[in-house]
Amino acid sequence: MISTHAVSFDLPVALSRTESVAFVRDVEHSLAYADFLSDLHVGPGGVVRAELPVNASLFGQRRLRFESRLEPTVHGARLVGLPLDERPGWARVSGEAEVMPHPDGSLLRYRFEIEIHLAVPEPERWGGRALVKMIRLTAEQVLARVSARFPGAVQRAARAREATFV
Repeated sequence: MISTHAVSFDLPVALSRTESVAFVRDVEHSLAYADFLSDLHVGPGGVVRAELPVNASLFGQRRLRFESRLEPTVHGARLVGLPLDERPGWARVSGEAEVMPHPDGSLLRYRFEIEIHLAVPEPERWGGRALVKMIRLTAEQVLARVSARFPGAVQRAARAREATFV
């Protein structure tokens, strides 16, 4: 089962273009306030690794790992989601952060897609179909929560970075 959700937002910041580009490329700092992620780090080759904690009443606390390759672009950075094969599931995070001119500094434009891949049994009876529906609902709730909290987390990190340049 795959659930997908798009996250898009623009964030004006009081950082120069150079500082903004450095900020969006520095994933560990730009997502430092993303409390919806755990174990976030960037490894060799620019591979971003983290986990999305999922709390499902039926299954308890689970973590869906993701890996994405960070690629610098002319106007910022791109994350290319890498496939994993993990049970009971995993996530794929892909997207781009672009820096654009803005009267008071820069505009950060984030466009991401988050997929949750879950291994679920093929439902043969109504009970199995109900279970799959509950799993899908849980996945959609996780994606909605991440989508709602992502802009605020980046904004807090950007404000912290702005304070260092004042």
